[in-house]
Amino acid sequence: MSCIFSYSFRSPELALAETLAGEDIELEVEYIGAQGPEELRLFVWVSEGVSAFDDGIERDPTVTDPVVVSDDETERLYSLATTDAVETTVYPLWATRDGEGLSAHYEDGWWHSEIRFPTREQLAAYREALLESGVQVEMRGIYREESHEPAPGLTTEQREALTAAYRNGYFSVPRETTTAALAETLDISGQAVSERLRRGYARLVDATFGDE
Repeated sequence: MSCIFSYSFRSPELALAETLAGEDIELEVEYIGAQGPEELRLFVWVSEGVSAFDDGIERDPTVTDPVVVSDDETERLYSLATTDAVETTVYPLWATRDGEGLSAHYEDGWWHSEIRFPTREQLAAYREALLESGVQVEMRGIYREESHEPAPGLTTEQREALTAAYRNGYFSVPRETTTAALAETLDISGQAVSERLRRGYARLVDATFGDE
């Protein structure tokens, strides 16, 4: 039975560490692709601190070849390649143990991630490798997918946002609450609420109609 590892981590040796240090930047990883033994291609949505992110990546030695893929005025999708200046990379630690990245976002100085593993043993091996790498880790939870994940593909944050929205009448007609009120309830920004709801909708629709 598959297990999901929910945790937060940080290290000054990670990619983008210089760009993110001391800045009020929020971003979410859309996709990670391996371009070689040590080089990755990152696709990240930046929702807060876009200007600071733009300035940072120009002088950050850990990333190169930045491309703006999409810009919808509320958030911007970037594609960046990592360089050999990155001293610590988390991706191969879970990818080589058959892990599947469900979510990863950066907020308040920490990366927050959820990884699915086929077995508890593979999850334990990843956690041990992560600690040995020197990365600072705060574990949020380990759980079996079928008992904790009522909707396929939803991350913990998306599920919490959708649940709060439903319980507080966000989907009622007329609407009984606002994204600002939900943001206060969840203790996150209004932009983060909008993103989690939008991506949660997309995952639910894909899980329901994706094979049709």
